[in-house]
Amino acid sequence: MRITGGDFRGRVLKVPRGDRVRPTQDLVREALFSMLCESVPGCRFLDLFAGTGAVGLEAMSRGASEVVWVEGDRAVARLTAANVAGIAGEAAASRVVCSDAFRWIRSAGRGAAFELVFADPPYVDAREDGLARLAAELAGCDTVAAGGILVTEIPDRAPVAALQGWETVRDRAYGKTRLVLRRRLAPDAGEGKTKQ
Repeated sequence: MRITGGDFRGRVLKVPRGDRVRPTQDLVREALFSMLCESVPGCRFLDLFAGTGAVGLEAMSRGASEVVWVEGDRAVARLTAANVAGIAGEAAASRVVCSDAFRWIRSAGRGAAFELVFADPPYVDAREDGLARLAAELAGCDTVAAGGILVTEIPDRAPVAALQGWETVRDRAYGKTRLVLRRRLAPDAGEGKTKQ
């Protein structure tokens, strides 16, 4: 695995053995940042269920002003921190947090108002009810700014329902992986819209 663009382009990432982590493929990351390109420079970026840290590193490589990585598995979080330190330096690695994502959202993430959030939950948690819970927590705790973007990586055949308080702006499949981009609506805006 390599960083696909920006200042760190070509830098190699460590990946754990086995199926403990499902890294976002290079092709999918390139597609994601092609969609987000104008929103990344200067943004505050949150990488939930961070795994190798690749997506947050791509954001930093492409000009994000701040990146926070949240990973719940202690061994994987150590790998995340090693990747971030090796590519972006120790100061960036200090922003790798080992915590359950939902617990972090309700504590340190409360009021953080990130402009871009990427979430690649374990596929068992990427079901419709799990994603609805994640979106509700992020909005309820103001972890995502009004108008901010939440990107979820899910299986290609997973159902995508309208979520209260969010507008679906992009839904694309790449092989067996699907990226769904949703924009957080202002509290008084319409709910659960989907752009065709």
